Amino acid sequence: MLDLLIDLDNTVYPENTNIFKQIDFKMKSFISKNLKVTLDEAYTIQKKYFINNGTTLRGLMIYHDIQPELFLNYVHDIDLSNIKNNNLLNKLLKNYKGKKIIFTNGSYNHANNVLKKIGLSKNIDHIFDIIEAAYIPKPDIRTYQKVIKKYSLQPLTTIMIDDLPNNLKTAKDLGMKTVLIKNHIFNSKAYDYIDIISSDLSDTIQKINKGII
Repeated sequence: MLDLLIDLDNTVYPENTNIFKQIDFKMKSFISKNLKVTLDEAYTIQKKYFINNGTTLRGLMIYHDIQPELFLNYVHDIDLSNIKNNNLLNKLLKNYKGKKIIFTNGSYNHANNVLKKIGLSKNIDHIFDIIEAAYIPKPDIRTYQKVIKKYSLQPLTTIMIDDLPNNLKTAKDLGMKTVLIKNHIFNSKAYDYIDIISSDLSDTIQKINKGII
């Protein structure tokens, strides 16, 4: 049975719930307040650090000595009411025999709150968050190696599931199978390290059970 490394935001819940849009705005707001810049300037900083450092938080820690707990508590203080209980996904994960590990650049508390809202808490085995990663985010290979070691994973029998292509490249380099979660048209020709594009996590589990992945 294949083990699963599952991203959290826009992966265990649909992108159209706009949960991550809230987080995105709060990151911009945090930067504006703490670096004393306009929201437009904050947005530029936010995206620059995300691209260059894997997460906005990593850039803020490196260049501005921002305390990560302050940032994480602020940006994850959001309204989760758009996330609905997912009975199908809950049933699929309950019956899935491989390891089921949430692998997120967010915090444990945020992941736990989201999983409770969807109803998945009892059917996820572990949460590996950015704090446990020593704030070194995906797609840095060191963090993947740490996850592999901690949970005794074999890359050749592990599937990485994420909504961001860059996070899947490291997984593929390590020998994992890769699934990109996208519920809209996506040109995958430039991403030869993506094995399957799936509409959502339930669809992914069903494909795994059918041997498609």
